[in-house]
Amino acid sequence: MEELRLVTSAPPHLKSPVTVPWIMQQVVFALLPAAAWGVVFFGPRLALPPLVLSVLSCVGFEALDCLAFRRPLTVGDWSAVVTGMLLGLSLPPGCPFWIPIVGGGVAILLGKQMFGGIGQNIFNPALVGRAVLLISWPKIMATWYARPAFALQLAQATTYATPVDVVTSATPLGIVKAYGYSAVWDTGPSLLFRLFVGLVPGCIGEISAFLLLLGFLYLLLRGIVQWDIPLFYALGLSSVALFARQNPLFHLFAGGAVMGACFMATDYTTSPMTSRGRMIFGFGAGALTGIIRWLGGYPEGVTFGILTMNALVPLLDRMLPRRFGVKKV
Repeated sequence: MEELRLVTSAPPHLKSPVTVPWIMQQVVFALLPAAAWGVVFFGPRLALPPLVLSVLSCVGFEALDCLAFRRPLTVGDWSAVVTGMLLGLSLPPGCPFWIPIVGGGVAILLGKQMFGGIGQNIFNPALVGRAVLLISWPKIMATWYARPAFALQLAQATTYATPVDVVTSATPLGIVKAYGYSAVWDTGPSLLFRLFVGLVPGCIGEISAFLLLLGFLYLLLRGIVQWDIPLFYALGLSSVALFARQNPLFHLFAGGAVMGACFMATDYTTSPMTSRGRMIFGFGAGALTGIIRWLGGYPEGVTFGILTMNALVPLLDRMLPRRFGVKKV
């Protein structure tokens, strides 16, 4: 009689061909159209250095952290590249070279590795880096360079700078904060189209809502992200805009709302596990973004809106737990 043997092995026992590096690579591919348009719109001299330095900084600081604490080298999972791209795309073009370096170090060391690395951080690393930059150097982070052909033509908000082929120009959200909501509509009804396509000053990768939505659609079709957080983020932001008697489409297309909703709020680690939790998370992040834009001191509120809801994710998961073996909620 043949002897029966019990073989034990460590979980997981059911494995998927989808890996972390593959997922991160798809996110990079989805961000490339918006990044390419940012380089074309602002010019390589203004847009490429922050992007490249941000990615190199994040990868470099993660490698240094792994070496310093004798951890396995994790830069091959591409998560640092994604963090660097998200941070770089959310920076103003033409910013000093040390801004993406400092931001990358903060994002990786304080936003990610301090918690134990990928999958254990409670805040989105790129937003942690951006938040520190916004608080520490608000003037630099609010200086927007653009080529004259693409600058938002508002006499009170546009001043020429050196070199002569570059101008500093306020973003639409900055104009609303400084001059009131009516100032942006004085530019004509084509503003929504220009915001959607990407023909106004802003952060390097946030100016084209169309290309960001195209990248999000790619991730949605590949099954990498879900629709609930972006949709309820848009509902939360639109609700505040309507309450403030402002056009919801303007707030959805302006600033970093699309990038935040589609690429930052949807981060697996820092978003709730259940569908109901993700809906509350998305609505809350969008509503906080709108409240900060309307009543806060900053013209933009995406960073602090999402980070605030990141902090509430453990509470949402505790209140709305994922029950295995029953119908998914």
